[in-house]
Amino acid sequence: MADARGVATRRSVVLHAAASVPALVAWCGRPQSARTERQDAPPHTPHTACTAGSNDAGAADIQDVIEAAEAHDVVSVTRDWRREAPLVIDRPITLRFEGGSLTTDRDIDLVLVRASSVRIVGAVLTGSGSEHSGLGRGIHAVGTVERPVEDLEVTQAHIAHFAHDGVLLEHCVKFQVVDSRISDVGYSGVLMFSCTDGVVARNRIERVTQPAPYPNSYGIQAVRSTTAGLDRSPRSSRLLVSDNHVADVAHWEGIDTHGGESIAILRNRIERCRVGIAVVPSKDEDDASATKYAPIGCSIIDNTVVRSEPGPGSGIVVRGAGESVGSSAERATGIVLRNTVIGYGDGDRDGAILVYLTRNLVIAQNECRHGRRRGISLYHSNEALTLRGNVVSTLVQQGTATSVVVDVRATDNSATLIGNSHRPGSTGGPVYGLMCRQTGNDLFLVDNDWSGTAVAVVAAPGVVVRHRE
Repeated sequence: MADARGVATRRSVVLHAAASVPALVAWCGRPQSARTERQDAPPHTPHTACTAGSNDAGAADIQDVIEAAEAHDVVSVTRDWRREAPLVIDRPITLRFEGGSLTTDRDIDLVLVRASSVRIVGAVLTGSGSEHSGLGRGIHAVGTVERPVEDLEVTQAHIAHFAHDGVLLEHCVKFQVVDSRISDVGYSGVLMFSCTDGVVARNRIERVTQPAPYPNSYGIQAVRSTTAGLDRSPRSSRLLVSDNHVADVAHWEGIDTHGGESIAILRNRIERCRVGIAVVPSKDEDDASATKYAPIGCSIIDNTVVRSEPGPGSGIVVRGAGESVGSSAERATGIVLRNTVIGYGDGDRDGAILVYLTRNLVIAQNECRHGRRRGISLYHSNEALTLRGNVVSTLVQQGTATSVVVDVRATDNSATLIGNSHRPGSTGGPVYGLMCRQTGNDLFLVDNDWSGTAVAVVAAPGVVVRHRE
């Protein structure tokens, strides 16, 4: 009777999942081929119309032109300026580059924004280089939790050769960083601390170098400070990160959030990064060795993640808070939908998609091609996980290890797998459909196609229930 009750419970779960996933897929937006005007971007308040204009012709210092400007003026940069101190914008203006540029050989904030309603258009900013560590940044907007910077726009910028970041935003709301190119930076292309209701879209970010002693680096990152609680350092939330091209973050991650909430990562192309997309937890402000705040309600949809070189790292990672199997810390939630991941899967737990410490996560309609050893890796502590309609093809054998489509690495996983499949290719060795050698897991399999595998399921006794397979 206990077994019968267990089967009934799993069947009710899969029926619920089968009914709910299509609705969730429909809600999450249109595929790439149906691009029209965005309806899912956070609301944006238009700027006040500019009323006057000035330029830097004949000025002794571009800072003097800024300080002479009235609110909502347009200041045009027509000359090439070399700066030894930040250009400070402390009033609502439009700074428009019309043939001019700013350059520095110092590790400074080249443009420092301290006011709301600022537009920076066509900026050409060059720093001191990205092969050394330092606090050089192209644009740095600084707000506070009590008084955030609002309505900032950075558009059509060309930012290069900064030791830390291309654009750093702290406590910014209703902002846009769009249609820009950021290259050769040491730590991050666009870095956001406690930012909300913003858009980072249609940018090209490439060559993030991570010089010593930086332990990591990012193309685009949305985080919070780990030195204070949520009252002083809120989550970054309600952000749209879409249609960006991020390349060559060779040592770390293309797009990342630590403890973000309602962050939509849509239609980006990520190439040659150690990890493509990482949706992971933020540290405990009272214990730097522990994580506390999981990513919540994040969407990873219609992205393409590509890496051809072997090496450690996963294409997409979703991880909740906690350090151990079955942790009671906050779990990650969200959806991973219609992504294409090419390559990845070399490390002990890595896969094209790697998840752990999650709850009610949906992984649906993803295509994983040319991975090494494993397609989807379920590490541990995934509660009520749904995998539906994913396709894993052409797994490349790693040494003498058997390749696996879905690899359950440890324990405390409860998951429903519906309609997933494997397409064989030249792998150089056998492929297993699902592997789960450890007890302490509960897996329900329905209508999966393992016909292209050497062995459909390898599992410990009592772990897997299969239906219509």
